[in-house]
Amino acid sequence: MEDKIHKLVPNGSCRDINIVVLGAKGVGKSATIVRFLTGRFIGDYDSQMEAIFSTNIPIDGKQYTINIMDTVAYVPGKELKEDPVFWADAFMLVFSLTDVSSFKAAQQMVDYIRRMREDDRMPILAAANKSDLVHLRTVSSADCEAWCLDQNCLSCEISASEDPMSVKTAFGMLCHRVRVINKKREKLSWTLQRPAVAAKLHLRQSLKNLAEKKLWRSRTFTF
Repeated sequence: MEDKIHKLVPNGSCRDINIVVLGAKGVGKSATIVRFLTGRFIGDYDSQMEAIFSTNIPIDGKQYTINIMDTVAYVPGKELKEDPVFWADAFMLVFSLTDVSSFKAAQQMVDYIRRMREDDRMPILAAANKSDLVHLRTVSSADCEAWCLDQNCLSCEISASEDPMSVKTAFGMLCHRVRVINKKREKLSWTLQRPAVAAKLHLRQSLKNLAEKKLWRSRTFTF
C-alpha cells in the first residue's frame, strides 16, 4: 500500500474526495483503512502514525480519487487538529461496539467538527466497528441509530477483521453522500451565475439596501 502524502489544502477538484478517519485508541481505524484499500486485515499498527493514502474507485459510473487520512488516536476532551478538519470533504468516525467510551468520543468529535466547519450538511459517517464480537457488545444499535439520526450522520456497523464488504459499503456510502452534496452545490452555483438570476438578486439587494437607508434616515429624523 503506497503512502501518498498530500498538501493539506481545501479540495478544489470535483473528482477528488478527501476523507479523514477519526476515532479513539484501539477502535480499528487503521485496520478499517487497510481492509478497504487492500482487502487484507492486519491487527497491529503504530497508534502514532498519521498518513494519507490514495486509491481510485468508481462512484455512480465516474472515477474518483479517494484520499484517506489515517490519524492518531483521539483523546476525549482534547481538540482535534485544525488542518485535517478543514482539509476533509467527509469524515469517518470509527468507534468500537465493545467500548462505550469510544462511542462517547465519537459524539464529542461530531460536536467539534460541526462547530469548526459551521456546516450541518458536512458528510459524517459513524462506523461502529467490531460487529463480529457480539458477546462483548456494550453499545446498542438503537442508541447508535438514534444519535446518528439526531446528528444528521450516516451510520453503519462494520467488522474490519471479519467482514470486508461492510467496510467497502461504509466508504461507498460516505463517498456517495459527498457526490450528492457536491452536485447540489454545483447546481446552485450554476443557477446563481445565470444572468437573469444574478440580475434579480442584484435588484433584490439594491431594494434591501434602499429600504435600510430609508429606515436609518427615518430613525435619525425621529431622534
